[in-house]
Amino acid sequence: MQLTALIAMAGDPHTAIYLNGSAAAAAGFQQFPLVLRWLDDGVFVTGAAAPYTRALGAQLVAVGGMPIDQVVGQLATLIPHVNDQWVQYMAQHYLLGQQILQGLHVVPVAATTPLTFRTLAGEVFTLDVSPGSNSSLSSLPDPAAGIYPDYLQNTSQNYWYTYSAANRLLYFKYNSCGDMPGNPFANFANQVLAILDANPVDTFVFDLRGNTGGNSAIWNPLINGLTARIPTLLSNPGLRVYGVIDKGTFSSGSLDAMLLKQPIPSSVAAAFPGIDLSKLVQVLGEPTGGATQGYGNVTGFTLPSSGLVGQYSTEFITGPSYVPTGPAFQPDIAIGLRSTDFFARHDPVMAAILARTDAAPPPPSGSAIAVNGASFRADEGLAPGSFASVFGSYSQVPDQVLVAGIPGQIVAATASQVNFLVPARAPLGPAAVSVRANGSELASGQATLTSSGPGIFVLRPDPSQPGAVENQDASVNTSSSPAAAGSIVQVYATGNGPVDASGNAPVSVFFGDLPAGVLASVPLTQYPGLWQINVRVPAGITGEVPLFVVAQNLASNAVTLSVR
Repeated sequence: MQLTALIAMAGDPHTAIYLNGSAAAAAGFQQFPLVLRWLDDGVFVTGAAAPYTRALGAQLVAVGGMPIDQVVGQLATLIPHVNDQWVQYMAQHYLLGQQILQGLHVVPVAATTPLTFRTLAGEVFTLDVSPGSNSSLSSLPDPAAGIYPDYLQNTSQNYWYTYSAANRLLYFKYNSCGDMPGNPFANFANQVLAILDANPVDTFVFDLRGNTGGNSAIWNPLINGLTARIPTLLSNPGLRVYGVIDKGTFSSGSLDAMLLKQPIPSSVAAAFPGIDLSKLVQVLGEPTGGATQGYGNVTGFTLPSSGLVGQYSTEFITGPSYVPTGPAFQPDIAIGLRSTDFFARHDPVMAAILARTDAAPPPPSGSAIAVNGASFRADEGLAPGSFASVFGSYSQVPDQVLVAGIPGQIVAATASQVNFLVPARAPLGPAAVSVRANGSELASGQATLTSSGPGIFVLRPDPSQPGAVENQDASVNTSSSPAAAGSIVQVYATGNGPVDASGNAPVSVFFGDLPAGVLASVPLTQYPGLWQINVRVPAGITGEVPLFVVAQNLASNAVTLSVR
């Protein structure tokens, strides 16, 4: 481990000794039978063996009594990196290594290691965990129990695709930059291009989340085929191309993602003056785990005594001139993945793609953080007349909230959270938020008001996010009282946009990525801030289904609907 730390000091992520994987296991580095995932709001358990399934869906908050941030700080000394994204990606693996934690003196040498977790409801508990096999883990969410997001499917395949006729969307998942036996990428590219040629495609998604690299030239047959089709593709004025990246996008995966931003030749662009090429290709998600340029083209090695494997860089790889140099490739639109998204089977990036979101408003800031009162998302604005919550640490219970100087109606208040109605006449755009008591300001912040800001209410603090949804018989939708496919459900939300002449607020509703028929979308005037959406459950779906809505190109959070 000291040699690993010494190598990490160079700060070259491509030069490293790896303390996880089969070689490390053979050398005595044992793993806990858990699966961890670093999400926007912390490190969460997504898989667990039978003795530890209580931890499923919970956040890892301490190891041996040491807070998780301090533990990760220790792990970072073993992880060569140029940004925190790569530390987080590797830490979700190294946190499972008992000998790693013992070698860093995070925990003493013992048969078991105490891991402390916190549930979404706030319950804190500690499990004494032993190393073991992860061959028979329970997963949350369970892939067999309902709709599963595309980016989590077919993870053993280097590449795959699917076409959605309902959305005129072609989705390409690129997990690893390497040929697959029996289906070399050149053949695969021909299959994708044939689908593109034979079907209407308005949206083409290149999903490189979790692609840690390989040979960046492997996908050239697809890129070359698309380049030859640029004039044909641009003849569709509705075409949009999206790249998707995250902290696991690294090395050749990151290089290929940057290639998507290559400008279209001016000679070709001149033939399509009516198309805004600046919006043709958008990259969404999180910053990558690797820099835009750096050392690479690695050679592997094996340590003779321990058998541990590693690699070292052999040349400097210059990044493309059309991408700003930096420690990470930045998305055009930053969209994080929260635990409430992951456990609700929801992909907020695909939701933004289906919504055709062009930009996210600036996140709220200051000592008073105001967010949508149903979703609590910080990556969407507040709609006038909607429910909002403003969080802070107040010296006393507030009795007033001002938005752009206009009082909002308080619904409930504590010394850390105020639920209120955003003033209906508050102007759109940046707005000052002031939390007050007895005429004095307790905290202040900045928010953005948008004409719509959809959020669906959640029934209780459960990782799966059960929604405020009623079945056609007026019963509350639950796993024991599911909706029938083809029936009508009532969804309760807030943040609708302007209504049309019929009194309906225009909205689209998706079950997973399936668009559904909306029968009514009305603000309930007798309950200010509340928005009711009546929608028909699509045929052919069963189990736990993520449901979200789109208003004015902005996607809501997702809630879980049970369908039979």
